[in-house]
Amino acid sequence: MLKTTPASRFRRKSALAFSCVMTVAALSFAASQVKAATPASVAAGAQAQIDDKNYPAWWNPELPEAIQKNVSNKGRQLAEKLELANAGQTDRVANLVSQHYARVWAWHQEVDPVLDAAWDEWDLARSNTDGKEKDELKALAIMSEEIDPIYAQFTPQIRTFLRELEAEVGHEKSIELLDIITRSPGVERTYKAYLAMVPQMNDAEKAIIWNRLNQAREDSLAAWSGKRIIKIFKKYKIRNEFSIDYFGYGYRKHYKAWVESSKK
Repeated sequence: MLKTTPASRFRRKSALAFSCVMTVAALSFAASQVKAATPASVAAGAQAQIDDKNYPAWWNPELPEAIQKNVSNKGRQLAEKLELANAGQTDRVANLVSQHYARVWAWHQEVDPVLDAAWDEWDLARSNTDGKEKDELKALAIMSEEIDPIYAQFTPQIRTFLRELEAEVGHEKSIELLDIITRSPGVERTYKAYLAMVPQMNDAEKAIIWNRLNQAREDSLAAWSGKRIIKIFKKYKIRNEFSIDYFGYGYRKHYKAWVESSKK
């Protein structure tokens, strides 16, 4: 039997302790790296994997029968609302939309445990129940550091869908479809509300507000439910509210005045 001395036992325990510390440090570093990932880097990484034909599981999903019927019906209904030139084009758009929402559903099965938890944090930060004040800065941080990187995983599919849709029906019809999908809260309606609230914004400031709403419209293609579309728009609205403050107009003051004038 190998004999050990107090000194050797001490060295072995020290080595084990050091190993444990380094393992914890490595895991902590990995977690911080994931959390530190920007939406752009996440989207680029996901696109690179798809370009290399390393498709995620949700890219070619096998759907339960009820979900397959759901996405097929959704595709058909949305395509018919566009009132396209002929039945063949309507069929192709219906297939594109159905395939897209099949991937939306499958992706959500993978990410919802983490995504729902992040949205819960966001809701808690914005809650004003029991006399608590909303912490919109915290909500903005949760949005930027947790929610946006998760949605960025799905960005390649949104880009693929929009590219194929525009190739089939053109830009105007593509926007029409997005507006049908996001009719609540609606890009035009929301933008006009901002203009009514803060009419003194200049063209550059208006462009910032508009571009964010347009991005919200596109990002909503990752939503499975109407309620989540509203939340996606809301996170961009928070950004716009901070921008209006940054422009020097004071969002809360203008919002309050706009609400009061709407009652008259």
